[in-house]
Amino acid sequence: MRVLVVGPDWEDGSEVGCINGLRAMGHQASLFDPRKYIGVPKPLQRYPLAYAAAEFVLRGTVREPFYFAQKPLIARAKALRVDLVLVVQLLWVLPETITELRSLGITCAGWFPDAFTSFGRGTFLLAPWNGLFFQDRFMVQRLRQSLSADFVHHLPECMDRVFHRPIPISEDDRRTYGADVATFGNYYPYRAKLIEPLLDGSLDVKLWGARPPSWLHHRAHDFWAGKVVQGDEKCKAMLAAKIALNTNHYAGIGDVNKRTFELGGMGAFQLTDNRPALHEYFEVGKEVVTFDGRADLKEKVQYYLARPEERQRIAQAAAERAHRDHTFEKRLAVLLRTVGLAPDPASASA
Repeated sequence: MRVLVVGPDWEDGSEVGCINGLRAMGHQASLFDPRKYIGVPKPLQRYPLAYAAAEFVLRGTVREPFYFAQKPLIARAKALRVDLVLVVQLLWVLPETITELRSLGITCAGWFPDAFTSFGRGTFLLAPWNGLFFQDRFMVQRLRQSLSADFVHHLPECMDRVFHRPIPISEDDRRTYGADVATFGNYYPYRAKLIEPLLDGSLDVKLWGARPPSWLHHRAHDFWAGKVVQGDEKCKAMLAAKIALNTNHYAGIGDVNKRTFELGGMGAFQLTDNRPALHEYFEVGKEVVTFDGRADLKEKVQYYLARPEERQRIAQAAAERAHRDHTFEKRLAVLLRTVGLAPDPASASA
C-alpha cells in the first residue's frame, strides 16, 4: 500500500512515527511537509522563527497559513498514486483538499494527536473524511453525539520503536543529563504550577524543551535544561534521570498523552499524574507509578529516589509492555482496518 503522511518532519514526532510504523508493516510511506510551501526561502527553513513569521503574514492575508501547500499536496498524492493520505496536523489541510483527494479515489484519514484546546477554528470537521481519529475519548463521544459523526473514532497515542527504546547510558551521559527528576515538553502555567513542589532547590530537576515563555513569571525558568531533546538525546535525558516525570495536559480528559508511551518504550522510570485511562495501557505500580496532586507528587518522588532497584524493575516492565502493545504498528493496523484498507481479523477467520 502507498501512503502519504502529512505533517512536519520532526525527528521523533507522530508523523515520522507513522512513516516508521507503516514501513515496518511493509507499506510504502512518504512524508509531505506543508511548511516547505508557505513561502519560507530554503536557506531559512531550518529556523523556527522563519516559519512563525510566514504563518503570521499568511493569517493576515489568506487566513489559512498553509493555503499555498494545498495544490502541491494534491499533486504529490497523484504523482505517488497513493492509496491513503494520513493527516496528523489536521489544521494544515483544508476541507476542499480532502474533497478533491476523495474525488480521485484516495482514502483520507486524520489522526489528531493533541487536546481539543488545539482545534483552532476546527475547519477540518467540514472535510469528508473516511475516518477521523482522536486520542481522547471525550472528543470522540462529543463529536459522534453532537454531529452524528460516525466516521470519528478513538485511537490512543503510542511510541515509535525506532526512537523510544532503552539505550546504553555512559558516564559522560550521566554527567550531562543526570538528574533526580526530569521531563520534556512545553512549560505553560498549569504544568509549572503542578511541579512547583519539586522546584524548591532540594532536588536536581531538569526541564527539557523550548525555553519557557518570557510571560511565564515562574521559577520554572531556573530549571530549564537549555534545549529541546529529540531522538537518542531524549532517551538519554530520560534514562539518565532517576525519575522521568510525565504531566498530562489539563484538557486531556479521556485518555493519556504520547509521553506516557514514549517513556514506557524508553525504559525510563515514569511517575505520572493519575488518569483513569492509564490503567488500560499499563499496570499501575508494576509498570508505571502515579501521583494524585502536588503533595503526593513530592512524596512519591522522595519515596522512589530512595529505591533504585524498585525503579529499575518498574522501568523494565514498562519497556516490555510498551514494545509489545503500544507501537505505531499496533495503532496503524487498527486505523487501516477501520477505513477499510486492511482485512478485519475477525471477518478473515469467519
